[in-house]
This record gives sequence, structure tokens and C-alpha cells, in this order.
Amino acid sequence: MVKIKAKDFVSDMRDGLDDSALMNKYGLTPDGLQSVFEKLIEADLMTVPELYERARLSDSQVTRAFVEAQKAIDELA
Repeated sequence: MVKIKAKDFVSDMRDGLDDSALMNKYGLTPDGLQSVFEKLIEADLMTVPELYERARLSDSQVTRAFVEAQKAIDELA
């Protein structure tokens, strides 16, 4: 079991580390990351809206990546 200091994790999260960076830094799997988020919410160290905002940002980053990939494909064609 990985031990994580909640204060450090929340600070990193609020400083903008994305899910991948948090998993790498803290040695977490995707399920482990989700578990940490749930525990932080239960402990009132993170809010549900913060979690949704992270998901929204992740979705927009994925969309941006697809748009940029399509631009690169169009330039090669």
C-alpha cells in the first residue's frame, strides 16, 4: 500500500499536475488515483466540483490533442 501525504497531493493537484503526473509521482495506478480522489473528498480536502473540473480539463486536453493531430495529418496530405 502506498502512503501519500494528503497535503502534498492536494498541493500538487491544485498546482496543475495532471492525472498522469500525479500517478507517476505517487506511484499510483488509475484505480489508485481514483481511490485517492474519493478519500480526499470524504475527508473534505477536495470538493466534488474540483474533481469534475479535473475531468473536464482532461477531456478538453484530449480534444485538443485530436485537433492538433488532425492538423498535422492535413499538413502532410
